[in-house]
Amino acid sequence: MKRLFLGSLAATVLCLSAAGCAPLKPASPSMFYGNCITPSGEDPCDSDMPICQVYEEIVTRQFASAGACRTACNQAFMRLSNQYAGRDCGYVVDRGCDLCEQQCLRLYPAAK
Repeated sequence: MKRLFLGSLAATVLCLSAAGCAPLKPASPSMFYGNCITPSGEDPCDSDMPICQVYEEIVTRQFASAGACRTACNQAFMRLSNQYAGRDCGYVVDRGCDLCEQQCLRLYPAAK
């Protein structure tokens, strides 16, 4: 009886640890956008929505690979950093780029 319990416990732990390593599913466009515009604290930026729309447009396009998608995210980051310089929006531009790159990795997982 004790051996059966320990075997079941070991199997459960193994399954849970394997599930933790599974790739995350891509977020829906609306979930991506919601995560982007939701600040973690005070929100001094008045342009969250247009910034996040730029990143949302990227993750809804088709790319050849995660690398090409991430390149588009970083190009948008550079453009938006310049466009919104001095407007207290740097954290939104950074967060949007991070979420964009994460979404690219989820949309285009590495081939195994």
